[in-house]
Amino acid sequence: MDKRRLGRTNLQVSVVGFGGTWISELCTDEAVKVVKHAFDLGVNYFDTARLDGDSEEKIGGALQTVREQCVIATKTGSRTKKESLNDFRCSLKRLKTDHIDIIQLHGIDDDITLAKAMDAEGSLQTCKEARRAGLVDFIGITGHKPQVLAKAVSSGEFDTVLVPLNVITRQALEELLPVAKAQDVGVVAMKSLTVKTSNLITCLYQPSLSLISDEPELKMLLGETADEQVNSALRYVMSQDVSVVIAGLRSISEVEIAAKAGADFRGLTSLEQKRFKINLKDEYCRDCGQCLPCPEKINIPAVLRFHMFATACGLKTWAKKLYSGLEVKADKCSNCGICQPKCPYNLLIEEKLKKAHIDFTA
Repeated sequence: MDKRRLGRTNLQVSVVGFGGTWISELCTDEAVKVVKHAFDLGVNYFDTARLDGDSEEKIGGALQTVREQCVIATKTGSRTKKESLNDFRCSLKRLKTDHIDIIQLHGIDDDITLAKAMDAEGSLQTCKEARRAGLVDFIGITGHKPQVLAKAVSSGEFDTVLVPLNVITRQALEELLPVAKAQDVGVVAMKSLTVKTSNLITCLYQPSLSLISDEPELKMLLGETADEQVNSALRYVMSQDVSVVIAGLRSISEVEIAAKAGADFRGLTSLEQKRFKINLKDEYCRDCGQCLPCPEKINIPAVLRFHMFATACGLKTWAKKLYSGLEVKADKCSNCGICQPKCPYNLLIEEKLKKAHIDFTA
């Protein structure tokens, strides 16, 4: 599998990496087999987290004999020095290693959380102290809001950034990747196979937010079979200016599909370039969530994002189903005017909500 430079870390990482979230669902023996098989197929970047069940223990156990040939990235979800120090010690023990390649601040999704994590008593200080002590090599940050992550990256404190990116979730291309490139920060892409929208938990939302689906429109976009869809979705992300795309893998077959996509990738075909082209206008919702909370409990970003899927991506039937799953529809808007001044992109939110509801219920 081809390797790419992970920004200023100068680490060479496989273009497809292993996301460890789901192996916590497997028994230890099976999880170890899955992780080892990924390594055997050329995957050398393994991402896990203190909060991902026993994922750290399983990855650490599986990679013990090849530790120096791997890049292991884990995370602390704590925001203070004291709490994150405990996280770090636990991660070292669970991963069965004497050092961590990349320690990441986990889930930094708003300016307040970012400021807390970066202040004098914040978790960033623990990461820096661990680096000075030789217990960690590099410091990264993760989150779902590209505009927040761009501010973090601009600080010069972070070597890597983990952000959602997929064929219809493209905010990072506009708001984060140029900043990361200027700072020579390595970009790791997640959520390549699922849509992420404010206040919706991807794995619990019904109907499914997965791009791997029997929906006819998604088959037209990505391919007829699940294997083809995974391959296409990963290929789109690999075609962007990222170092590695991580996929949450939990079986031998899933590992083989993802590894093959990475091994075979030589750029998008002309047909793929045409299929994946989306004409986004400036007046689209970037899912920053600053318009929330809505007094009427409307999930404004979800409504506007689903409408964008229909209008810009041509996924009209799927988007309508997604909208139908929202508990509060856009017609409950009372025109209170609270949301609009909060939008950093100056969107005419009330008009857009009205238009979305009309289109989805026509």
